[in-house]
Amino acid sequence: MTTIRDITNRIETFAPNHLAEDWDPIGLSFGSYDKKIKKILVALDFDKNTLKEAQDKKVDFIFTHHPAIFKSLPTLNEHDSRRKEYIDLIRSDIALYSAHTNVDSTVGGMNDWLAGAIGLEQPSEVLATSYQSELKLLVLYTPLDDAKSIRETLHQAGAGQVGDYRNVSYTSNGIGHFTPENDADPTIGEQNRAEEVEEERVEVLFPSYLQSKIMEVIYKNHPYEEPVFHIFDIGKTDMEFGIGRVGNLKEPKTLDEMISKVKDVFNLSHVRTANTSVDQAIQRVAIVGGSGESYYKQALNKQADLYITGDISYHGAQDMIRDGLPFIDAGHFIENIFTEKMTALLNEWNEEEGWDIEIISATSQEDVFKFN
Repeated sequence: MTTIRDITNRIETFAPNHLAEDWDPIGLSFGSYDKKIKKILVALDFDKNTLKEAQDKKVDFIFTHHPAIFKSLPTLNEHDSRRKEYIDLIRSDIALYSAHTNVDSTVGGMNDWLAGAIGLEQPSEVLATSYQSELKLLVLYTPLDDAKSIRETLHQAGAGQVGDYRNVSYTSNGIGHFTPENDADPTIGEQNRAEEVEEERVEVLFPSYLQSKIMEVIYKNHPYEEPVFHIFDIGKTDMEFGIGRVGNLKEPKTLDEMISKVKDVFNLSHVRTANTSVDQAIQRVAIVGGSGESYYKQALNKQADLYITGDISYHGAQDMIRDGLPFIDAGHFIENIFTEKMTALLNEWNEEEGWDIEIISATSQEDVFKFN
């Protein structure tokens, strides 16, 4: 049966933990990685509505974007409304896991979903880089009979992508020499007897953020008790990861057109906005999910004609107006796109991995703000 660890390993391959900001308490907040699960509820937040929906639908695992616990708890009792929700979750034997700024920053994650929703041409640029991946070279030695399967397994783990080419590798043949000692359990040969084996040398590039996964794949799939391999830095960068996206619209639009677009795609009744130049055509747009006020300078530096984010403060709005940057404050809840997109991804992985679990999106959540 599928465990939480099976699910989170795949999530963290998509959105590695090292992409999260230092302050961000991502991961498993409640439950055990060894817990066997049958049904997942995907939600933006953990609140009383999410909990009731999970209980009503007999869910045993909740996967949220925003972590359930942002601050340390001095006590855990029922005299605080938030802590009571935690206690009710524990009593219901429902586990909870969160992936937040790592999903924001990863390729194909939150900010790419938002950029796609408003019609930015792909690929868009990272607005604020938080992690720069580098390419590394793996050199691995394996018996000839196992070489093809090892290469295929490495490619499945993400190695061998070079630009627009996948499954890229180089191989050469040679002779491996070794003598198993008394405590060895050799796949080939006998203890204290020198061996010579025809081997294949496999060379393949991989991005540095996949190194732990690549090593796990080697030790899990290589036929030798002690695989021999080398990993080299080659001094070449690979990909940028970070907060926000900036890109171009296919055709210029007015601010009013962009307001209508944002309200339509995110199902909003109202937005807050300011235009510093009424006649300005908007072509280049920067967007940050959540509270993105602190990144507006990067939007200026990237020559954005419009900045879209949430939770802009009064004085932050004044700063943007002074610096000549039109903005749309669409609120924090536009990140609810997470529920639909992540549910779709999990269902894809469900088929690929053979998990045989049910994955559903939360339907009970709504924006905390009402406009009258």
